[in-house]
Amino acid sequence: MQIREATLDDLEHVAAVCDAGGRPRWTSAMIVPRDQRVVLVAVMQGAVVGVAKTHHYLGPEDNAPAGHYLGGVEVAPEFRRRGIGSELTRVRLELIWAWASAAYYFTNEHNTASIRMHETHAFRPVARLREIRGVTADDGRSELILFEASR
Repeated sequence: MQIREATLDDLEHVAAVCDAGGRPRWTSAMIVPRDQRVVLVAVMQGAVVGVAKTHHYLGPEDNAPAGHYLGGVEVAPEFRRRGIGSELTRVRLELIWAWASAAYYFTNEHNTASIRMHETHAFRPVARLREIRGVTADDGRSELILFEASR
């Protein structure tokens, strides 16, 4: 498996990964690199099988601190449970550590697979909130858990 930065040429392949998982398609604006933000793809045998990004927030918002956040990660269903999401997370964290000493991520309280995987990367819960940076879980019926990791 190869992990590399995404390019606009990957957009249709990223869309296929999203479609296969029944998730909304990522747009070109979502994969264009920005200052201190990265979008990565996982490639196996020449095919994009996963995609992941980071976000950099300059200021705090409500109870969410400023800093670098792991954003969405999508892995094609037939390639899940093979460590692809974990490897995309490891590489994103290595890049974040070049800029900062802390990283954040949040997920729905019911997303146990994500929580377990991020715990292997030393993420620990720091808050439970109804909304984080404009995102809610289950239309506000569930809480989001904010996690932090330090290098």
